[in-house]
Amino acid sequence: MKKPWVQIAIDAVDLEKAQKLASMAVAAGADWIEAGTPLITFQSVKAIGVLVRACPGKPILADFKAQDGVAKYFKEAGRQGAKIATVLGVVANGSVKAAVREGKESGVQVVADMYSVPREILARRAKELQGLGVDYLMIHLGFDESKDEPGKHATDGLEEVVEAVQIPVGVGTFTVEEAVEAIRKGASFVVQGEPLLSDANAEKKLRDFIEAVRSAV
Repeated sequence: MKKPWVQIAIDAVDLEKAQKLASMAVAAGADWIEAGTPLITFQSVKAIGVLVRACPGKPILADFKAQDGVAKYFKEAGRQGAKIATVLGVVANGSVKAAVREGKESGVQVVADMYSVPREILARRAKELQGLGVDYLMIHLGFDESKDEPGKHATDGLEEVVEAVQIPVGVGTFTVEEAVEAIRKGASFVVQGEPLLSDANAEKKLRDFIEAVRSAV
C-alpha cells in the first residue's frame, strides 16, 4: 500500500446499514474496509463476505481481535474473501504464531492490534510481534478506555513503536486531528469509523477526513 492509507471500520450491527456505510466509504476514497468486531459478532462471519461483495476491488479486513484457537478465524476470513484479519497483540505468542501460519495458508495478512498492551512495554512488544511474523501493527486506544482514562491519547507510544520496527504501524483514531497527528508521527495508516460515520453529513466528513490524512505527509 502507498502510505498513508485509510481504513474505515464498519461497526454497525445491522447488515443492511453496514453495506450502505461500506459503499459510502468506498465512494469517499477509503483504502481498506473493516468488517468490525460488532458487525461480525451480531451478524456472524458471513458479514465479512457480504462486505467483500459490496466493495469489489477493496481489501476487506476482518476485525476478529482473535485471542485463542485463532487459526480457524484466519481460515474463515480467507474463505469469506477477506485479505487481512486481526489478532490481539497481548495474547500468547503461540496464538500469534498460529495466526501467521494460517494467514500464509489462507492468503490473509495479519494485523496485531495492540489494544491493552501497557505503554511501558509497547515498543518491546511491537518488536516481539514483528519477530513473530505479523504484517502490520496497530496502536489502539479503546472507546471504553478513552472514556475511563481521559488523560490517554490515541497516539501515545506511536513514535517509539515506529522507531522500534520496520513494518507498517497504524493508529485507531476518533478525530481528524488525531489522524493527522498520527501520520506526522510516522504512522502508515489510520483507522476511523465512529463517531464520523454517525454524523448527519457523514460522506462529506469522510471525504474531508481522507483528504486531510493524505495531505498530512
